[in-house]
Amino acid sequence: MKLAAIQWPLGSFGRPLLALGVTIIFAFALESGVALGLEHGGVGGGAASPADWVPYHNSATGLSFRYPASLRIRERDPRPFRVPEGGEVTDLVGDTATNPDTTVLRFLVNPGEMTREIAARRARGLRENHANDTPNSRESLTAMQLDGHEALVEVSCGRGACHWYVNLLQPRECTILSLLTGTDPDEALPPPHDGLFPLLSIIRTVHFDAPAK
Repeated sequence: MKLAAIQWPLGSFGRPLLALGVTIIFAFALESGVALGLEHGGVGGGAASPADWVPYHNSATGLSFRYPASLRIRERDPRPFRVPEGGEVTDLVGDTATNPDTTVLRFLVNPGEMTREIAARRARGLRENHANDTPNSRESLTAMQLDGHEALVEVSCGRGACHWYVNLLQPRECTILSLLTGTDPDEALPPPHDGLFPLLSIIRTVHFDAPAK
């Protein structure tokens, strides 16, 4: 899901320092749940506590999460998204002043379970690909804990904007992203955060059923 990188006119010495600073700030924002450039406050976009939100559960893939009642679920046919049979594509849809019926979060789940060894190998490959890419101070790859497992948060930048993807590799491979763009770009700015919609708080409720033994 990498987008074309932008070449920044930074010297060979200044670029690594700037990239390091961005990565540190990014990691702090993910752990604190505070949006960059936003005021401190409670969880936005609905009830103050995720415990009061609506539960969602897909019995086929085992994915579950909670979301504010102001949002709604739309389950999609996985085939147009190149998700193998038995997988899942679920959109969490909401309304903004300029973009009604927009996809706030999209969950893409591949079928089958991923072993710890395969997940570690996949994570190592993602890190190596990121390290070998053309340096861009706005791009990053950081880790966060999600459902008791390590998830990799990737920021990729194209000519117009940067986009983030949360990649959970265990127990199932799941990618989470937002389609809040266009006239609502601030909501989708990396890292994932709570703004008009509590994106980060919703993501933190993600859970997969324990694999059958």
